[in-house]
Amino acid sequence: MPLPLSEQSIINWSAPWLAHLPSVCREVASSADLKAALNAALLHSAAPVLSGGGLPLHFIAQADLPAGAAYESHIHATGGVPTRLNLHDFFNACIWLTFPKTKAVLNARQAAQIELLGVTHERGMARDALTLFDENAAILVASDARISDALRRFDWGNALIAPRAHWDEPFHPRADARAALYGFGHALLEKLTQPRKAMCAHTWVIEVAADWFALPLHARLADLDARLAAQLAVIELNPRDFCPLPVLGVPHFDADNADETFYNDARVFRSGRLRLSQL
Repeated sequence: MPLPLSEQSIINWSAPWLAHLPSVCREVASSADLKAALNAALLHSAAPVLSGGGLPLHFIAQADLPAGAAYESHIHATGGVPTRLNLHDFFNACIWLTFPKTKAVLNARQAAQIELLGVTHERGMARDALTLFDENAAILVASDARISDALRRFDWGNALIAPRAHWDEPFHPRADARAALYGFGHALLEKLTQPRKAMCAHTWVIEVAADWFALPLHARLADLDARLAAQLAVIELNPRDFCPLPVLGVPHFDADNADETFYNDARVFRSGRLRLSQL
């Protein structure tokens, strides 16, 4: 069965926060059989896409998830990703196709947490952080530490306004860029089908050398996927490790933010305090 037309119609493929998704995502969105199209896309990927348990990934109907089985545990143990015909699960599939190594690491760590603690109403700090990353993360890649440091300080002027000319343009990647944002969380991408100024991402920062931006987009994403997977495999995540970032404030993400007064809304662009570990 296809993704409902009512949901297909609200995906704006010219939105800058979708520019990094592979073109196959747009193609499968309108296919007559969404799961079959997604599985075909997996077969044609440049490298095998595996679950956190090392099994070939494939998309299955939500009804095929056994009663009582935990979602992440099932993916880890079988490679089957339960997928409903809605935007949330569609964007989840798109992120598997875009960042397969990172998704596999998240799946492995989530499954390990479930094995350790069981499925309870209280996830615990580590699983909360993993869930935040999976659902609502955006990745800030920066070769200029002044930009990422300013973001950590909630210094919107030096993160978004003063260096505007150095932010990458999503549909026209620039070799001389110093910062770019890539959406990762599938819930974030779902929310952004109806964007509002206050929508905030949990931002994860990756520092790179200046020549990283000379890479073509597919090479950037492959490198970013490998870096993220390596980090998330070993780091002890805490929900407070993320930097909040109103997505529409990213240069080139909204035409209105070309006017500096866009950032004067203190309800959206708030001041904040650093954790000691971020100083």
